[in-house]
Amino acid sequence: MRSRLAELGEKIYEENRVEWEKAYLGKIIAIEVESRSLAGVGDSLDEAYEEAVKKYPGKPFYFRKVGPCAAPGYLF
Repeated sequence: MRSRLAELGEKIYEENRVEWEKAYLGKIIAIEVESRSLAGVGDSLDEAYEEAVKKYPGKPFYFRKVGPCAAPGYLF
C-alpha cells in the first residue's frame, strides 16, 4: 500500500517525466506535491532536501531518482 504522498509524487513525476529525464537523468529530485513543483535536485538525497527545504520550509517532499530505476521515498 502506497501513501497518498507517494501516489501524488509519482503522478506529478509522470506528468513531467520527459522534461525532467532530459534535464536531470540520474539525479535525485524532491517534489513538493501541494504546489506540484520540483523543489530540489541533487546528486544525493541530502542535496535535494537542502534545496527543497529552502524553497518550501515545513512541507513534505516526495523524493525520486530520475530515470527508470525510481528509488522512491518521502520525508515528512
